[in-house]
Parts: sequence; C-alpha cells; structure tokens
Amino acid sequence: MSGIGLKLGGLLFKQLVKPVAKGLKDTAHNNEGIKAFFMQVGNWQNRVSLRLTMRMMGHNPKKIKPLSNEKALEIGANFIGEVMVFSSGVLVVLIEFTRKYFVDQRKSEKAKAEKQKAKGALEHRFVTIETELKRIHETQRRHEELLKFIVHARMADERRKTREESRSYWSWLAAPVFGDSISPQQKGDQQQ
Repeated sequence: MSGIGLKLGGLLFKQLVKPVAKGLKDTAHNNEGIKAFFMQVGNWQNRVSLRLTMRMMGHNPKKIKPLSNEKALEIGANFIGEVMVFSSGVLVVLIEFTRKYFVDQRKSEKAKAEKQKAKGALEHRFVTIETELKRIHETQRRHEELLKFIVHARMADERRKTREESRSYWSWLAAPVFGDSISPQQKGDQQQ
C-alpha cells in the first residue's frame, strides 16, 4: 500500500472511530454495565484532574467529592471517546512508522545488494586486469629473451664475418709473399 493510501485510510479510520465513540455514549444511557463503567471512569478522571490542579496550586486535597451520576457519565463517556480517537491516531502513526521502517529497510538492503554487486564486478575486473598484466609481463619477458638471443646471434654473426674478412684480407696480402696459405676448404667457406 502506498504512503498516500495508508494516510487516507488512517484518516478514514479516525473519522469512523468518532461516530463509534458517540454511539458508545448514546448506548451508555440504555446499558447499565457500560453506564457504570463510564461513571467510574468519569469519577476517576475528575479525581486525577482535581488532585493535579490542587497540587499545582500548592494544596494537598484529602478527599474529593464524587460527581453526580449524569455528570460522571458525561465526563467518562467523553474521556473514553477521546481515548478511542487518540488511540486510533496513535495506531495510524505507528502503522505509518512501521511501513516507513520496512520501506527504508528494503531500500537499504537493495542498496547493499547493489553495492555488493558492484564490488564483485570491480573485484572481477581487478582479477582480469591482474591476469592480463601477468600475461603481458610473460610476453614481455619472452620478447626480451628473444631480443637477447637475436642480439647475441647478430653479434656472433658480426664477429664471424669480421674474422673471415680479417683472414681473407691477411691471406690476400700474404699470398704473393708466402704463397697461397688458405686451404681449399677455407676458400669454399668464403665463397658461400
């Protein structure tokens, strides 16, 4: 039930309680049990009211004279009617507070669930990022190893070429003086 519907229902309930209270007052004149109860309530309410008033004024009453039956019945019926109307208002307020509490609790639970879902998604993203970073680091490490291998291979190739060139240069110079000092196998390697 929506908040507006609940408030309108509470207002309707309070309005319906007023005629019931008035009906009880009217019934009290015909029913002796209700009449006696209302007269007791009226006398009690009168005693409490007068004692509080007298004590506020600084007096301490010993005995308070009871009201007449008609006056006690009227005051008791009015008091019970007001208690019924007030109780219905309190009931409506309690129902509204309870409804609001449960609505707020549902919102809070929904917000918690959404927060938990977002946290789970964020954790999943972090795990995915960490996995990708590990894969990238592994790929980078392999590339570095491959690069080192390529660099070493090129350096070895350069050293070999340099040795071959230096041998062929000296052998070219030495050939007229000392004769052909290069073996046929070395000549075959140079031509390739």
